[in-house]
Amino acid sequence: MTGIAAWLSTLALLIWWYFATLTPSDSRPLPSPGEVASSLGDLAEEGLLWPSVGMSLARVCAGLAVGIVLALPAGLIAGASRLGLTIIDKPVHMLRAIPFPALSPLLIIWIGIDESMKVALIAIGVFGLIYVNVRDGVRAIDPRLVELARAYRMDRWTVFSRVLLPGAMPSFMTGLRFAITVSWIALVTCETVNSTVGLGYILSRAQQFSRTDQMVLCVILYAALGLASEALVGLIERLAMPYRSVAVR
Repeated sequence: MTGIAAWLSTLALLIWWYFATLTPSDSRPLPSPGEVASSLGDLAEEGLLWPSVGMSLARVCAGLAVGIVLALPAGLIAGASRLGLTIIDKPVHMLRAIPFPALSPLLIIWIGIDESMKVALIAIGVFGLIYVNVRDGVRAIDPRLVELARAYRMDRWTVFSRVLLPGAMPSFMTGLRFAITVSWIALVTCETVNSTVGLGYILSRAQQFSRTDQMVLCVILYAALGLASEALVGLIERLAMPYRSVAVR
């Protein structure tokens, strides 16, 4: 029952959309659900839709992976070490303050306009969010746990794997949720550069030709992929931290 109730607001929005687009198409700026469904069929028949969805997913996953691999150790070091915090923290905060469009021209000059630029742009957006959440997660760990680990003369790897990493995991999952959202936002920016496939490319092309049906379709696909991403993160969280699921019950 709770699951059905969660979709009531979405259902109400869809019903409003249907009734709001019953007037002739030349008298309204919003396409009807039927027109959007027709554009989905047109793009699929053109052979552009599903390759674009797949390519966008691949770019987001690659950017997420690179950002997480770089941010996780940086956040752990900054959270556990004053020297690490001094060296890493300020440059990361400055990087987080730079808008994505401002970085695109520099990345094009430095690494070209191929897939590397797109993955790098997404990774930069992911890096800051993962770093901040992991850093704060480590700093929130009870210092007595670290002191206890040292009292038992645990090596650094054991302290990292048994104390720091589990303690930072809830904050990491929070950062991952925000990072996925930012990844999709960065994707729209980077797929307008030298792209012939991708949801951002379809959206940009639809804007040029005033195809509002395809624009709305892209927005719906972004929303659906965002929901799927959230569900995947929730599954990972339940597998990585089953004790939290028990606590919620």
